[in-house]
Amino acid sequence: MARSNTLQYMILGLLTRQPMTGYDIKQIFDKEKAEFWTAPFSQIYPELNRLLNKELISLIQPTEDNSRRKVYQLTKLGTDTFTDWLKLPLSPEITQLNNDDFILRLHFLGKDHIDILKALLNMREQTLKLELAQLELELSEVVHHPEQFGRELIIQKELSNKKSDLKLWRSELKNL
Repeated sequence: MARSNTLQYMILGLLTRQPMTGYDIKQIFDKEKAEFWTAPFSQIYPELNRLLNKELISLIQPTEDNSRRKVYQLTKLGTDTFTDWLKLPLSPEITQLNNDDFILRLHFLGKDHIDILKALLNMREQTLKLELAQLELELSEVVHHPEQFGRELIIQKELSNKKSDLKLWRSELKNL
């Protein structure tokens, strides 16, 4: 389930593509984002109202044929807020980036943001190294305890996933 701050940035990011209705946004969640995030209408519409109240988005004036449809678009403030958020984890005081924040930002970075993308991948690489070290420590604690074999398997799976991620992001960094 999308958290409200995550949902805010997801909606702002989607609106960087084009103006959309709440229904359009929900369809994109269902088609493109389902493997990472979900958001029901009961979360999307209240968030759209919050974004309207903050003046991060605005309504496009309806035409006669769609007088009841609410079409939302980014405002200048919304665009600036979203762009600032994309850059946020690159500030010096932030040293780790969790996978959700990483994937969400990665989703919205295009080739015109190569510098941000490189810094983001570098930061995720550092975070993964720390996570791998922690998992290796956990594994060393359970490996000699047969009663924790299931936990050992879970840790090994996580190690494998994170090593695979690290390999992928390092490869992508070399190609940028």
